[in-house]
Amino acid sequence: MEINVERVEDAKVKLEVTVDATRVEEAINEAAKRLASEVKIPGFRPGRVPRRVLESRLGTDALLQEAAREALPQFYQEAIQTEDLQVAGQPELDVDTFQSGEDARFSATVEVVPEIDPPAVDDIEVDHPDWEVTEQEVQNQLLSLRERFASLQTVERPAEVGDAVLVTIVGERDGERVDEASGDDLLYQLQDPNESDSEVDRNLIGAQAGETITFTDTLGEDFGEELAGAEVAFTVTVHEIKERSLPELTDDFVDENTEFETAAELEDELRRQMADHKRSEAAAELRNSVVEQVSDRVEVTVPDAMAQEELRFRLERLQSEAQRSGMSLDEYLQAAGGEDIFTQLDEQARATVKAQIVLDAIGHEAGIEVTREDLEAEIFRQAERLGQDPSEIAEFMSAEPERLQALASDTFRRKAIDHLLERVTIHGGPPPEEEHAGAVRAAEVAAAEAQDEDGDEEADDDAASDEADKADGADDADRASRTEG
Repeated sequence: MEINVERVEDAKVKLEVTVDATRVEEAINEAAKRLASEVKIPGFRPGRVPRRVLESRLGTDALLQEAAREALPQFYQEAIQTEDLQVAGQPELDVDTFQSGEDARFSATVEVVPEIDPPAVDDIEVDHPDWEVTEQEVQNQLLSLRERFASLQTVERPAEVGDAVLVTIVGERDGERVDEASGDDLLYQLQDPNESDSEVDRNLIGAQAGETITFTDTLGEDFGEELAGAEVAFTVTVHEIKERSLPELTDDFVDENTEFETAAELEDELRRQMADHKRSEAAAELRNSVVEQVSDRVEVTVPDAMAQEELRFRLERLQSEAQRSGMSLDEYLQAAGGEDIFTQLDEQARATVKAQIVLDAIGHEAGIEVTREDLEAEIFRQAERLGQDPSEIAEFMSAEPERLQALASDTFRRKAIDHLLERVTIHGGPPPEEEHAGAVRAAEVAAAEAQDEDGDEEADDDAASDEADKADGADDADRASRTEG
C-alpha cells in the first residue's frame, strides 16, 4: 500500500492511497463468496455459485461495487493507522480505480485533530475561588427552612412586601374581559416592585382589605403571541391581607420536621455540608479557570466534526432536562434563551473541544498514561456520584468500546488538569487535607441526591438537602472533556 498525505487545511488532510492489485483481487473474491451465499441461482446450491456465473447474472459492476463497499473502509483504516493520523470525523472517499487485475486508487479527505505545541504554563497565577462558608450563608439556609413551614395569618393593616394578598383580578382589553389576565380569589405573593418591576406589586403595596384598585399594564411574553405587548386595564379587589408567620427554630420544630433532634445538631450538620459543597464547587471552578487560561494561550482550529459531536452531547443533555421539566426541547430552548441559545451552545461546544485538544497535547508532553487502576478509580468515583454499584457502571462501560474510550479520555484529561494544577501558582485555598475531605463528602452527597431523584427519600427531609442541590452539576464541571472554556 502506497500512501501520500497532503494537508489541505489546518484540521483537514487528503490521503492518496494505492492498493496492490493482488489485494484488490482478494477483496473481489471475498465479495463473490458473500454474494454466492445470498443469491439464489437455479442449479447451484447457496455458497456454490462460481464467480463467473455471478458476474454473468449480476453484472461485473455490481460485484465490483460490493467489493469496494467492503474493502475501501478497511483500506482507509489501514492507511490512517499507518500514517498515525488522529481523525476527527468521517472521510469523503473518492474512488479513481477499483478493477480486477489493477491497483486500486482512491483518495480520502478527512478532518484530523490539529497538532499543537503545548503552551507555557509555569507563569500562570490564579486566585483560588472563595471556599469558606459565612455565618450569614448558614443563617440564610436556616431561614429557608423556616420559610418552607411558614403559616399565613390575616392582619388588619395595609399590604406590605412579603404579604400574601387574597384578590380578584379582572383584566379588560377594549372593554372585553381577558380571561388569561383575570382570576377570582387568587392568593398573590407581594414582591418588591423595584426587583419585580411589576405594576401589580406597585399598586397593591399599601392597599387595604375591601379596597378596589385600577391601573393599566402591558402584558409580557408569557401571555402568548396574541396577547404579548397588549395594554390591559386591570381592576383588583382586595379581600384579605395575610402575613407570613415563620416558626421559631426550636428543638421541637427541628425534631418534628427534620431527621435531627435538636436545632444545634441541624445547624452543625448544615454548616458541615455547606462547607464540603462550597469547597467542592470552588475546586471545580478552579480547575475550569486554569484550563480556560491555558486554552486561551493557544490558537486552535477546531474540527467541525468534533464541535458537532460536542453540540449533540449538549442538546441531548438539554433534552433530558426538558423531559424532567415536562417540556419539549423546543419549549425548553425557547425558555432558556430562544435562538440565542444555539449560538451559545455552539460557542461552548467549540471552546470545549479546543480545551480537549490543548489538554491532550499537555498530557502527552507530560507523558501521562491511563492505567487500569485509573479506570477502576474513575468507575468507583462515578458509581459514588450516581449512587450505583461499581460493577453496574463497569458492565455498562464495557458493553461498547466507545464508552471505555470515552472513560479513558476523561480520565486522561482529568490527570492532565491535575498536572496543570501542580505547575501553576494558586493563591489561597483550603488546606489539602480539607479539600480532599470535601471532595469525598461531595461524592457521598451526590449519591444521596441520585437516590432522592428515584424517590427513595422524601423531598423535604431536612434543610441540609437544600444546600446539597447547589452541588448539582459540579462534577460535570470537573469533567475535563466537558470544560466550558
